Amino acid sequence: MNITFLGQGFLPDGNSPVGEYLMKFLLEEDFHSFTGFSAFASEAGVVGLSDHFKKAKEKFENLTLIVGVDQKGTSKEALDAILDLDISAHIFYQLSFPIFHPKIYLFEGEQRTELIIGSSNLTTQGMFINVEASLLVSIDNGDEADRKVVDDLKAYFNGLFELSDPNLQPLTVELIEELVAQKVVPTESERKQQHDKQEQQEKEKNYSLIGKLFPKER
Repeated sequence: MNITFLGQGFLPDGNSPVGEYLMKFLLEEDFHSFTGFSAFASEAGVVGLSDHFKKAKEKFENLTLIVGVDQKGTSKEALDAILDLDISAHIFYQLSFPIFHPKIYLFEGEQRTELIIGSSNLTTQGMFINVEASLLVSIDNGDEADRKVVDDLKAYFNGLFELSDPNLQPLTVELIEELVAQKVVPTESERKQQHDKQEQQEKEKNYSLIGKLFPKER
C-alpha cells in the first residue's frame, strides 16, 4: 500500500488537485469499475469531467456516482449534467440529520485499486481551486491487508455500494423535477443569488473586524 497526500489551494506551488487524478484514472486501462460519493456537485464540475466519463464508458464495466443534495449544495443543472453522463447515477437524501457529506472516489482493477478520500466535492472549486486535503491510497489487490481497506469501506457503506439503501434513489428527470418542486434542489441562479445575498450581508456586518483578523489573501 502506498499513501500519497493530495493538497491544493493552500500554497502557490506543489498542488495536487483531486480533479487531475480523477481525469487521469478515468482514462486508464487498468480499471474496470468506478464508484464515487460526493456530498455536493456543480454543473461546471460535472461537465468538466464529462469527456473523461464518456471515454471511461468504452472500457469500464461499471461507473456509479452517488451525490447528495443537502443544504442546497447541488443544483438542478448539476443533476441534469450527471444524468447526461448516462452512467449509474443516484441521489442519497434523508429528511433529518445527519447530512450526507462524504467525498470518496474508488477505482478498481484486477491488479490495483486507487482510493481517494478527502474533502473535495464534485465541483470545480472542490476539485481544483479550494483549499482541500485528501489522501490517495494505492492498493495492491494481491495484498490481504491492502484489500481489507476496501473491504471495510464497502462493508460500512454496504447499502450504497449495493444500491439497496432506502434513502437512495436512481437519478431521473422526474426525480430532479420533484426535488426542485419541493425546494430541496435549487437552480444555479437561485443558489448564486442566495450565496451572493448572504455574502454581502456578512461583509457589511463583519468586514472591518474580519479584515483585521484575517488580512492575507491567497
